Amino acid sequence: RIGPEAAHPDQAYRLAISPEAVVLYAKSQTGLFYAVQTMRQLVRLQGKRLPALDILDWPTLAYRGVMLDISRGKVPTLDTLKELVEVLSSYKLNVLQLYTKHTFRFVRHPRIGAGCGSLTSEDVLALDEHCRRHHVEFMPNLQSFGHFDRILELPEYSHLAESEMGWTLSPVKEESYALLDELYADLLPSFTSRTFNVNCDETYDLGQGASAALAEEIGVGRVYLNHILRLRELAARYGRRIQIWGDILLHHPELIEEVPEDITLLDWHYEAADSYPSVEAFAKAGRTFWVCPGTSSWNSLFPRLTNSNANIRNFVRDGVAAGAQGMLNTDWGDYGHYQPLGLSWYGYLFGAEQAWTGGAIEVADFEAKFGPLFLGPGHEQIIAAMHKLDQTNLLPGVPHFNRSHTVLALFDEPLVGETITDFPPETVSQMRTLAEEALATFEALAPGHPQELTLREMALAARLTAYAARKVALSQEIRRGLRDPELDADRIRGYILSLKALDAELEVLRAEFEELWLARARRSEMHIALGYYAGLRARYRAAINWLEQQRQALLEGRPVDADLETYHAGDYRVLWQTWPG
Repeated sequence: RIGPEAAHPDQAYRLAISPEAVVLYAKSQTGLFYAVQTMRQLVRLQGKRLPALDILDWPTLAYRGVMLDISRGKVPTLDTLKELVEVLSSYKLNVLQLYTKHTFRFVRHPRIGAGCGSLTSEDVLALDEHCRRHHVEFMPNLQSFGHFDRILELPEYSHLAESEMGWTLSPVKEESYALLDELYADLLPSFTSRTFNVNCDETYDLGQGASAALAEEIGVGRVYLNHILRLRELAARYGRRIQIWGDILLHHPELIEEVPEDITLLDWHYEAADSYPSVEAFAKAGRTFWVCPGTSSWNSLFPRLTNSNANIRNFVRDGVAAGAQGMLNTDWGDYGHYQPLGLSWYGYLFGAEQAWTGGAIEVADFEAKFGPLFLGPGHEQIIAAMHKLDQTNLLPGVPHFNRSHTVLALFDEPLVGETITDFPPETVSQMRTLAEEALATFEALAPGHPQELTLREMALAARLTAYAARKVALSQEIRRGLRDPELDADRIRGYILSLKALDAELEVLRAEFEELWLARARRSEMHIALGYYAGLRARYRAAINWLEQQRQALLEGRPVDADLETYHAGDYRVLWQTWPG
């Protein structure tokens, strides 16, 4: 039986194996589904001979989810999303959200998300049904305040912006609420979930434009709260309760107790920390809240696993201690969503384990199960290779808040980029060695492997990391060479040939990137990520032309421009250098 000790008896199960029988028991279909998942895992680990045992199990957190960003350039195919649901549910995750700014086909507003690979209501209906079959709640998600840039950039909606920044929807224009009402009317009927994430984080310019006078009168925090109350009313028309991100309320803690109790607050932090005191602010106010860590897959060529492991485990642990109701593990796609989905499986399933156990699982214990259950053959080698790539994120000059400069090293300007001076030579050398060692493992194991696509995605990440290291090494060599009084025309010619070789190799990498993108996603807005490749190739050409001029100067007996005063990078910017975006 399932006794009163089970925290969530509707999700609890009992699995008993004896020489006579295997018995699975639960009070609900969901609990029975979880019992089957555990049985499947035992068979995969033990084979045909199972040990006698008696398992009574239930989750620590009632809600255990993943939120995948589909609004930074990449919308997965429906088949990919269904596979995602199948994998997540097999590890007992029970919530899925797709972070949406514009990538839904709104019937009343067809220009929003046009040409972006947007999901249709038919897609959502099919995915919602698939989720329900796998005991996953597919919760609607739509930005409704800040991060409204992809709608406000359209001429017919630009007048609804809070400011010229074009970032936040104005809360003092009644037309804003008419628009949101129509967007909700198009989106929500395709979902069966009664919970709706309206987001509303990072309202950077609130109170600085159209709402400035009102903010001066009542305070910017109350302007924010009043908007949330309006959204609550709008969502209620469609039978929904809302969730909002908690960051703005943490800046105005005096308002937390005024938030209606039926609103769930999503407390997000993505950097590793020993503790997360923000949970206490929501707990003390008696509000329902979830903790929201992240996979750290974004803003990096390979996930910052060391960061995400500590972030997920410690945040879940503190959330449970403070009374959190759930965990939503976020997987963002900042600046073009160039990272493949396969790089996030580890983070998703690590989050699943921590949410089920309340942050009680050590990394080594997780990997001992993740390896054979998910990765399969060669799992010890694969995990070792993954950790080598993670180490590249920890080398001197590479770690930064919410990002790793491995990816900046890849797309940075080849003669005046910041990683040329920020990366010590030892970092560049170690980065290349670690990446090439990891690459050898992935390439050796990928052909015919059950996780071949994921291993190919990891191989691309390793290949790009090694390439980035070689690129920075060449850039540093050129910069040193330009100051060498012994520099001659032949050495400059060698630099030029090396840059041309990198340029040609980049085109091969771009083609592989595109192939792997299309293996899981719609073309969507791939042009954002491909633009980085095209932009770098243009800078290679500029650098080559400039070096040709320096070579000619030497041949004519003139000095080279060692300070690069005549080299102009123009407005070349990539990734977070282009913010907001």
